[in-house]
This record gives sequence, structure tokens and C-alpha cells, in this order.
Amino acid sequence: MRTSSVLVSLFTLFSSAAASHVRTPLHSRQQAKGVSDCNNNVARNNVQHDLVVSEGMHSPDGGKERYTIFMNGKFGSEVITVDEGDTLELNVISQLSRPFTLHGHGINHKAVWMDGVPGVTQKSIEPGENFTYVYELNQHGFYHLHAHYKGLQDDGLYMGLVVRPAASRQKPFDKISSNPVDQAQLAETERNTIPILVSDYRHYSSDEVLQIWESSNIEPLCVHSVLVNGQGSRVCVPQYQLDAFAEKRGKGNLTALGCLPISSPILNPEVDGFGLQSNASAVPLDSYETCDNNSVGAPLYTVEVDAVNGWAILAFVNAGGLWEQRVSIDEHPMYVFDVEGEYVNVSEPVEVISLASGFRMKVAIKLDKAPGSAYTIRVASNVVPQIISGYAVLQYSTILNSTLLGGSADLVAQEGFPALPTSTPYMGYDGAPLTIADGLEANATVFVENGPAAAPLVSTPPPSTDSVGETLFFDLSRPNATMWAMNHTGLHQSLYEDIKPIIWSSVWKPIAAGEVPQEDMAAMASDSVLIIPELGTVVDMIFTVKENGPPHPIHKHLNKFWVIGEGSGSFNWTTVAEAAAAIPESFNFETAPLRDGYNTPVAIAAQGGSWLALRYVVEEAGPQVLHCHISQHATGGMVGVILQAMEKLELPAEFDAPA
Repeated sequence: MRTSSVLVSLFTLFSSAAASHVRTPLHSRQQAKGVSDCNNNVARNNVQHDLVVSEGMHSPDGGKERYTIFMNGKFGSEVITVDEGDTLELNVISQLSRPFTLHGHGINHKAVWMDGVPGVTQKSIEPGENFTYVYELNQHGFYHLHAHYKGLQDDGLYMGLVVRPAASRQKPFDKISSNPVDQAQLAETERNTIPILVSDYRHYSSDEVLQIWESSNIEPLCVHSVLVNGQGSRVCVPQYQLDAFAEKRGKGNLTALGCLPISSPILNPEVDGFGLQSNASAVPLDSYETCDNNSVGAPLYTVEVDAVNGWAILAFVNAGGLWEQRVSIDEHPMYVFDVEGEYVNVSEPVEVISLASGFRMKVAIKLDKAPGSAYTIRVASNVVPQIISGYAVLQYSTILNSTLLGGSADLVAQEGFPALPTSTPYMGYDGAPLTIADGLEANATVFVENGPAAAPLVSTPPPSTDSVGETLFFDLSRPNATMWAMNHTGLHQSLYEDIKPIIWSSVWKPIAAGEVPQEDMAAMASDSVLIIPELGTVVDMIFTVKENGPPHPIHKHLNKFWVIGEGSGSFNWTTVAEAAAAIPESFNFETAPLRDGYNTPVAIAAQGGSWLALRYVVEEAGPQVLHCHISQHATGGMVGVILQAMEKLELPAEFDAPA
């Protein structure tokens, strides 16, 4: 076994070379070819979709218009639904004025060149070009397709993908109810899953946010609204309520936007690289300080449900690039039964779920309320720099022969808030679960992502610790106000997104042979670019945060990982085996969750920071990306690339370097 904190310390500078990705548009929406998949016992259909990506000015929350991106003419709400076993051919047609790529977040790409990372697995899609992504979907669940270029995800370049499970797949619904009627209703309802994309939203484009960050040397950490399926309203909470939240938290005063002021030492400490070089005058006041009450009241997204169905299943994804969001539905406990495309050991319902950027959960709710009644869906940011919530409405239809008769229930507007149902909440505006002291019959509970209910439904333990062939260490840090780093070097987007893709044989082979000129190594050296030479290698990844820091939602591309351990304090061992022998209570090798994204624990420097241990198996040859999924952290350089079994990569000629 080898232990490696740095296996390769280089990532070279190559000039951009033109590579045509023009494809003939696909006009047929679905072509079922009925090929049997013997491994999964499901029919394999070819499903074809066109995705037109365009741009324009838009205001989804009632505030000022700004540059946004639309997916098939929609902002923040486009979703494709297919079946497990299908092959999805997604023909992306660019009507943008700038390059981009599309990453299939959570999709286990057997064809690594379809992973959608510019400078790593492909050249960017240039203005006016088409590119066809082909996904062989031998999995089920809810997935997140989004830009992997600059901060375009924050401008609206994202969408959802629902993959309905094969009939042969074992379902968890008998754990939700022992009643066969309920189980049948749940199975049928899952075929009609309601996708919910939540996102934070700013009145500044991602380019403008980056400009503010670089000119002020203060990271912008304030959003203007929280959207549900691309809709939402500004919320301008009365200052006395914000003052009460601030006093309860003890982190400092809050602005009218619910944000810590940029003078806060949490945001802008008076030390070298941060506050001592900051320019607060370069930060627009309306980006963090002021809230316009005149913009409150934009339409909210409405989820219509029918009590005749007995149950509803909602699939949530945090499609935003900044804040972790907590979600709750008034008077409707949620059974979390699917986490990131993995059925889990669902047991008791919860009232609140937490979703960091890119995280996904499917929940079942019992539809036991009166026809025509309405309930608030609450989405609250669960972070230190800002207190803010967004809303949607769960509306029961009034049914006669399956036809909606009447309007929605009466909604009531309070000062600074959009009109909402008068339902009883489980969660406060600040994201805190409410309790008996708040008038509930029982304390509201939050889904625990490393608890028994997060274990895979079908026992899928990780490979044994004895089989581990590589241990990789990733130290996560923030060297200065505009840089986030992995292993002390920031793989900033500007360093790799516009270069020749490392998947090209003309690029990776010289790197692997160490033939890169020294001057290029100096320009592009990165301790977060690593090599694992063999397929089948069992890899442990240890992420450490030694300074005060927020949770980092670590996302690994390609196949999933097992969350085998986490804790506070220093990680003082060279392997998981050593650590597990010393602190066995911090590890789980029997029922470890299977994920493609997971938070590092909150880090407190005085306590030694925090650590996270993940395990995976190298299944595919090619470059694999892992990064913090907070878009500003990825922009700032908290990105790693693992070159896996590159000698075994069989890259189709059309995706290699042009002749």
C-alpha cells in the first residue's frame, strides 16, 4: 500500500486549440429501440433531447434585472425525465455569447469524456456550437446537470434529471408503511416524482460578483433571494426581527439583507491577505446592506398535489452555488428514502432536511389534508454569514373527476414577506428547527446524514481497510481573501478551463512522463493534481481543515464514495487503519453512506480543525475531478484532479486532440 499526499505536482500550461464539437441537431425527442440490458434486467431505450442554452436579462424575484441563462427558454426549472437503463443523448445547442460545458452531477460516467469539465475531459462548447452528451443511465434517482465553466451555474445554467427506477429494483416503501395500499401508492407516485430545484440568487451576475471580489479583496457572501424552480420573492425582514436573530446567534449585527456587515472579522479579518488589503468602497451597498421593500411580492412557485393519490414524492436538489439550504414543508413530515440516487434505510419521518450545494434527496409526504388547503414550503440558508429564507406553496387541489375546480387557499402577507399560507411551520426563518417551546406538539427533527437512516437500503459495505492501495491527503485552506486551496495550491479556474484538455493523449502522456518544461511547471504547479496508475485500486481520501472554516461540500465526479469517517480535531495518522485503531468510534465500515457529495465537518482551529475520510474504487480510466461544490470555493481554486489508469484509457478519436 502507498500513502500519497502528493503523487504528481504539476498541471501544465497549454494554449487553447480549436476543437470542433458541432453536431447535427437531434429533432426526434425519443426513440425507443428496445435493447435489453442483461446486467440490469431493464429495457435500454435511446432517448434524445435537444437542450437550447440561451441568455438574456431577467428578474425572477421582483428585483432588478440582470444577465441570466435559460435552459430551453426556462430559468431554473428545466427537468428531463427518463428511465433507469435508458441512454440519454442530450444535444446541447449553444446560443450563448461565451464558452461553457455541462456536467452531469452524480452520473457515473463510464465514458469519462462525457463528464463535462473544461480543460480536463473536453474543450468548452463555443458560441454557436452543438455538443451531444451521451449518458448511459444504469442508476436511478434525481440528478443535477450544471455548468462547469466559470460561475455560470450561478447565472442559471443548471437543470434537473429524474431517472425513474427499474421495476425490478428493491424499493424501501415497506419501511415507510406496512399498508400494501400505501406501498402501491408510493411506488406509483415515484413514477411521477415532483422535482424541486432550490437555489440562492443574487442581483449581480457571476462575472460581476467575481469583479467585486477581486477589486475589493473581500469575498461576496450575501444573496438577495432564495428561489424554488426559478421563482421566488425578495424578503425584507423588519430590522427588529433581524436584531433578535443576531442576538440569539451571537455572531454580530445583521444588515437589512440579513447579512453580516463586510466589516465583520468573520468575513474580513484584519490580517495580511485579507482586511489589511481590502477596499470596502468597491463593494456596492445593495449587494449586502440594503433591502428594497418595493420588490417584495413576486409570484412564488406552487406545487399542486392531489389527496386522491395518497402520497406525494418530491425530489430536492440544491442547485445554488453558495449557501447550504434547509427545507421544510409545514404540517407535512418527510420520509427521506433516497439520498443522491441511493435508496436508504428510511424509518421515522423528519421535519427538516439540509442540502449543501449539489446535494439531493427524495422525500415522501402523506397527503392527508383538506382539498383546497395550502401549506408553506420553506427554504432557509443554514450558514453564518447570512440569515435568509425563500418560499413556495404546497397546494391541495379541489377535485371532481380529476379536474381542478377552485383557486388556491387564502394567503396572508406580513410586513416584509410575500403572501403565504397560514400553516404551522416546523422551521424558523433562520433555519432553526422549532420546538415545543415554539408551540409544536413535539420538537422538529433534522435528517442526520451519517445516521442509521442514511445507510444504504441494500447492504453495500465498503471494501476492507486491508485492501486499500492508496491514501490521498487533501488539506483544505484559504491562503488569502481571493484564494481557496487544496493542498496549499489553488487550481484556479483560470488555470485550466481554457487550456487543452488533460484527457487528450498529447497532454497527459508528457505529464505522466515528467517531460513538461520547467517554466510551465512553475506556472501551473499544483499539489492537487495526482496520479493513480491502476484500475481496481481502493482509495482512501482524507480531507483536513486546520483553520477556522465552514463545511466544504466535497463532490467527487464519476462513481460514488463511502463516507467511512469524520471528526473534529487533527488527523494525526498516515492511514485510515491507524486512525480506526485509535478512534474506532469515528468510523463506520458496515453501514457507511454511499454519496457523491458530503460536507467536511465545521472546523475550529483552536480544537485542531476537522477531518473527513472517504473511500472509493477506481472503476474508470481517465481524469477525475473532485472539488468543493461552493462555486466561489471552486472558482478560488479548491479543486483536485486525479489521473486514473490513464494508460488504459480508450478515448474515441473524435474526442481526442484534432489532427
